Amino acid sequence: MPTNNKTVTIIGAGLAGLSAAYDLHHAGWQVTVLEARDRVGGRVYSLRNFSNGLVAEGGGEFIETTQTRMVSLAKEFSLKLGSSGTWQSQRGDWISFDGKSGSISDGDLWGTNLEQEIENCWRALAGLSQYVPDPNQPQASKEAERLDSQSAGDWIQSLDVHPLAKKYFIQHIRSEYTTEPERFSMLDLARNASMYYSDLERPPSMRVIGGNDQIAKALADALPDVRLNSPVTAIRLDPSGVSVNVKQNDSYLTFDSAFAILAAPLTTARLIDFNSSLPLAHQRMVDEISYGAVTKVMIEYRKRFWDDIGWNGRLATDAPIVYTWHATSHLEHQHGIITAYTGGENATRLSALSDGERIQLAVNEIERVFPGSSDLIENTATVAWPNEPYTRGAYMALAPGEVTAHWKTLSEPAGCLFFAGEHATPIQGYMEGAVESGQRTAATIIANGG
Repeated sequence: MPTNNKTVTIIGAGLAGLSAAYDLHHAGWQVTVLEARDRVGGRVYSLRNFSNGLVAEGGGEFIETTQTRMVSLAKEFSLKLGSSGTWQSQRGDWISFDGKSGSISDGDLWGTNLEQEIENCWRALAGLSQYVPDPNQPQASKEAERLDSQSAGDWIQSLDVHPLAKKYFIQHIRSEYTTEPERFSMLDLARNASMYYSDLERPPSMRVIGGNDQIAKALADALPDVRLNSPVTAIRLDPSGVSVNVKQNDSYLTFDSAFAILAAPLTTARLIDFNSSLPLAHQRMVDEISYGAVTKVMIEYRKRFWDDIGWNGRLATDAPIVYTWHATSHLEHQHGIITAYTGGENATRLSALSDGERIQLAVNEIERVFPGSSDLIENTATVAWPNEPYTRGAYMALAPGEVTAHWKTLSEPAGCLFFAGEHATPIQGYMEGAVESGQRTAATIIANGG
């Protein structure tokens, strides 16, 4: 309904909240952004405690060349992008399973054409796409109920491939979706296949040179009212608008506005008192939707030793660290950073360790595969996202039954309260999705409130 009260309160200064605020501000709306942390960016978190200006991403990392919103924002703010290769698989990938380590393409080592067996898994994943013709509406698919009652683990076990290829894909699910295959809906796996894997051609990815968080900072710098250290404690919806209660230092403030956008993870939304004003479907969505777990350990080496052995930095392993990649592949530099990326139950276990213990575990596992590598270490850093008080997990990872239960509600407003974030978009789990949700929400508010 059109209104002369063009005010919006936005909860969360990640890419979703900042993108929405940026578009609303330029459309003449009065926007206040409330952020619980002492920084903007949310799960986009670039770390700079490395040598000679090297940067590694503690949070959101990859921007695909097809992700036009992130590419456009980088261009708008004069930020350069560097190629990091495709995310799904590359020549030079290694695995370390059952006490053996080496290139996937080394058939003599594995006793089978493992490269082809893994490619057969990718083909089978592409075949799943037929079940979700519209990835924007997976719950409307013909076999939605059947697929949502099964898990990605069920699908992996059904594959007619070598056991090592199955083990590789278990680690792929843990790393890409940050959850255990048994806890990830087969319907959502098919939805992702429809969006990204129906074509075996894999688009390359990029990173912002100097840190992905520069996009979030540039958006925030263009806004007149972004308030840090402002955790939201309560939200009340009524027919005339939204009231948002915020704690700032030892005092509490209330922001009243015509609309509000909740652009924080639902794990954090569970800490907010909605005063029984949320519709039942939205309250269930907030309470029930599953999130994954992820930790990152970043290790800076004085020499890119991997170049000498034909390894590209990407390693799938049955060790607790799950997966590694070269975090500075987009930069020319003598030094290099390897990220150990742990998702699923292993991430939950690693998040219970101290930072020092977690780093040492990752260092030891890489040293086991590449003896002598630890002698080259210059700096280390780690982030355990389950321990972050305003994240409390990784990103949304829909468990069996949750797609059909909640997908439609994720993109629907609750009266004057809109939901935005990587969970509220078909481009789920990506920085691009966060921006898409923010821009779409802003456009809806402008159109309906204008």
